[in-house]
Amino acid sequence: MTEFGPEGQQLWKFVTDEFDLPEDKLTLLRRACHTADICSRLEAEIASGDVITLAGNGTAIVNRALTSHRQASETLSKLIKSLELPAPDEDS
Repeated sequence: MTEFGPEGQQLWKFVTDEFDLPEDKLTLLRRACHTADICSRLEAEIASGDVITLAGNGTAIVNRALTSHRQASETLSKLIKSLELPAPDEDS
């Protein structure tokens, strides 16, 4: 799927290679793939910047990417859970 970045493509391939999903679940998977790409971009931004910066008045400010990443990660988790994929077989 070229509509996704690397993380989204990897998630799409992993899920669609293993499961035959109905259209409503494919819609959720598309959203999850886009969200995975957002998480990846935010991780890169966090890695390349300061976690805490100083505002003009000297007040410490947490990098907004950290909050955005937490929110996107929670959204991704909820989307993946909503796919209701079977748990991996523990015997294999």
